[in-house]
Amino acid sequence: MRTHPSSPRRRTAVAAALVAAVAVTATGCGSGTSGGGSAGSGDKPFIALSNGFIGNGWRQTMIAKFEAAATKAQSDGLIGKFKVVNAPGENSATEQVAQIKSLLLQKPDALLIDPASPTALKPVIQQACDAGIKVVVFDSAIDAPCAHVLLNSFKDWATAAAEPLVKGIGGKGTVIVSRGVVGSQPEAEMYQTTQDILGRNPGVKVAATVNGMCDGAKAQKAVLGVLSSVPKVDGVIGCGDGYGVAQAFTSAGKPVPAVTFETNGRALKYWQESKLDNGSVAVMSDPGQSVAALWEAIDLLDGKDIPKEITFPIVLVEQKDVAAWAGVLKPDEYAAWPWTQELFRKQVEAAKSGGAPVQPPIPTTAG
Repeated sequence: MRTHPSSPRRRTAVAAALVAAVAVTATGCGSGTSGGGSAGSGDKPFIALSNGFIGNGWRQTMIAKFEAAATKAQSDGLIGKFKVVNAPGENSATEQVAQIKSLLLQKPDALLIDPASPTALKPVIQQACDAGIKVVVFDSAIDAPCAHVLLNSFKDWATAAAEPLVKGIGGKGTVIVSRGVVGSQPEAEMYQTTQDILGRNPGVKVAATVNGMCDGAKAQKAVLGVLSSVPKVDGVIGCGDGYGVAQAFTSAGKPVPAVTFETNGRALKYWQESKLDNGSVAVMSDPGQSVAALWEAIDLLDGKDIPKEITFPIVLVEQKDVAAWAGVLKPDEYAAWPWTQELFRKQVEAAKSGGAPVQPPIPTTAG
């Protein structure tokens, strides 16, 4: 999957109309009082979310969590309106730039962005900031100084995925590396971390590298495509695609090696029932950070002091916690920390004081 650089848009009425039409077809919108205008106009704020990629379960959970929280915030009178727009392509920065430009015409008070590129969105983000819109970027670093950013520790994610697996196979053997959304800043950081870990473990050899896209179905197809040329595999280092990888090995009539499971209900139930104890782990970033971004936008509009960058914890499911998570997740739902407004504000205070990130509790009910 490629990330395309942004290009100038034609400034014609026809092009603007086409962009608007695309945005409408890909939009989910909260009902209620319309936002728009400034936060100080007396209206409740209008919050928009631009998502650069919708093609995996993590992104779908991220959107679902945001919409549920935004609907509740709307009913509580904290916001007046919300809108979600998903770029129709596969992580195309060009499409997301067009999407955001269309959103800016609707004058949101705050714009949340899960970006397709750490650099290509900089001009349009600056345009939003210049218009007085609060911009909160999450799930990726961004080259846009005016934006507030919720960061994952992708190094922690990649480390938690690779190190237990390497240890589980005894520091030697053959592995397949399943990469994520290639072209994105998080994937680049994770892949480099994986390479660094493998470099410190010369007894582990990489037999193949595939693009699993952090998606079980895509990883299953990608891994199955190389298994016939790899006689023995001790582990597959991925970014949350282990269920699909396990199915690939089962289909090929081979034993399931150590894998990096996704953090959804289906994968965790499989892990629980298969009783694998070979270095496998489930780890991904937190799809609930879209909810944290919503709370940040609301607090920024209220004039609260929030650091420009805050790092949020990954979701790590170890063997001891598999049953707890598997009991509360629907099959296609990904584990997400339950960020309430109170928990988010505690995270802000931790960031200000230099303390450790807040660790929310494992939810006790689904959804």
